[in-house]
Amino acid sequence: MNSSNFRCGRSRRAFSVASLALAAALTVTLTGCGGGGSTSADAGGNPTPLPVPNPTPNPNPNPNPNPTPAPGFAFTLDTARVVVWQGQQATVQVNVQRDAGFNEAINLVAEGLPAGATVAALSVPAGSSTGTLTVQAAADAPHSLPTSVTVKASATGASATTKPLTLTVRGAIGEIDTSFGGGTLVVQGGITDDYVRGLAVQADGKALVVGHAVFGGTTTGTDFMLVRHLRDGGLDPTLGTGGRVSTAFNNGGASDEAQSVAVQPDGKIVVVGTSDQGATGFDFALARYNPDGSLDTTFGNAGRVTTAFGNSADRAYAVLIQPDGKIVVGGTSTQGANGNDFALARYNADGSLDASFGNGGKVLTAIGAQGASEAIYGLALQTIGAATRIVAVGGEGDFIVAAYRNDGTLDPAFGTAGVVKNVFGSIIGAARGVVVTASNQLVVAGQRDHDFAAVRLSVNGALDASFGTAGRGVYALSTTNWDEATALVQQADGKLLLGGWVYTGNSSSADTALLRLNADGSRDASFGPGGVRITPVAAGTRTDAGRALALQPDDRVPTVRVLQAGEASGNSDLDVVLMRHWL
Repeated sequence: MNSSNFRCGRSRRAFSVASLALAAALTVTLTGCGGGGSTSADAGGNPTPLPVPNPTPNPNPNPNPNPTPAPGFAFTLDTARVVVWQGQQATVQVNVQRDAGFNEAINLVAEGLPAGATVAALSVPAGSSTGTLTVQAAADAPHSLPTSVTVKASATGASATTKPLTLTVRGAIGEIDTSFGGGTLVVQGGITDDYVRGLAVQADGKALVVGHAVFGGTTTGTDFMLVRHLRDGGLDPTLGTGGRVSTAFNNGGASDEAQSVAVQPDGKIVVVGTSDQGATGFDFALARYNPDGSLDTTFGNAGRVTTAFGNSADRAYAVLIQPDGKIVVGGTSTQGANGNDFALARYNADGSLDASFGNGGKVLTAIGAQGASEAIYGLALQTIGAATRIVAVGGEGDFIVAAYRNDGTLDPAFGTAGVVKNVFGSIIGAARGVVVTASNQLVVAGQRDHDFAAVRLSVNGALDASFGTAGRGVYALSTTNWDEATALVQQADGKLLLGGWVYTGNSSSADTALLRLNADGSRDASFGPGGVRITPVAAGTRTDAGRALALQPDDRVPTVRVLQAGEASGNSDLDVVLMRHWL
């Protein structure tokens, strides 16, 4: 064996038992051992290349891999929603959080403002932590939908933004809200006249308008009409056909007339009215719809229910949904020589009559003398202790209020044997709506001798002398002609809105009317002249009339506005009208 190779082999064996501290010197020896180049020998003495070691990387190529950021700032606004009135201003407080060592002045600007609105540029001085943004709306600024505004802040070497600010430009109290599709929406329901009678607002803010119209097809009579508008106007394409639904209770030319609507907590829609059922005459009629406008087949007969109190005319005008899901419907029933009586029916959630209420689910109450005409036009639930009372209001000639216990019997603790009547001593008039106040009193509104009228009753049915004049209020919107309230709603602050119509001048052409009262029954002077807003919808001497009211909350603004539905005469026919007012 070649002695030189032997010596190299010994050197390698020596490395195998040597300390790792000698590795660098051994490498030099082995390199020289091959006669040049980096080699070693295999078992046969043949040279093989040695791996070239990688150079040791710099353990810290960047002496400061996580440098401390330069000091900066953040900011917040004291509100996420601002409402500014036309011709006025609103303010938003700015709170700055500065990093240690950051004391620069900070400049703030707003972008994406609605038309007619401006925000003055703001500079928060060096070292300061607060400032005020001033929002201004021009006197002629258009009413706006809630608009997302970006607030940006900048300083030397730093910048920041915050969550968008929602800004809304609004009009004066009582004005029509022109951000609602122009303020007054007029749409065609059926193919001829549309008669509007009821209105409700869904939890999502969409508005449901009900009434009746001729739709053609297999019937020449009127059918239930259901129209849904989006929260900010425009027909809702997700309901029925382009926002409209018609429902017939028979296939002939008989009449079906919707009068009132309520929305269940699950979003299903209950519409009540009257249907001509031939042998039994006009009967109570109910239809329940899924949120898309299709009939709910789990309710009654494929979504429809009719109820006869006899073989004469029975007409439903009002509906409410109890907390337990039962449905209460009020109206009138013709009882021969006894005239027309208050009629109530209560239904289970599936549309069947509730046998625990009255006589098999039905209650008739004769209030006046024989031959009197009495109808229920409004319903409310009132809690008395642990019990719930159904309050029914209406009349014909004067206000009538009746209170029923949960089983359908009259509550003797209210009025005289459960009834209050002859409130005004009038021969023309009727109550059209009722609300329960925060103090559990009843406010009842309608018309007396063709003037708007309202009363307030205590829990036992006595007139509340602190309301109006000895508990009563009469409000002539026209001193020379007729006006009638057809609907009532109550604001959270206790103010009352009465909607209806008023004849213009000395004519029989009506205009839509809205009256606001303070909680004590006095006219609210902040709501237009004398608390009244009159809106001529139809041109010239054509007629229009308000029929129903509903409050529309909007947490985007935040505010609550009032919707008023009715009908107006177009070129030849009555059309559906819906308008929105600022409150």
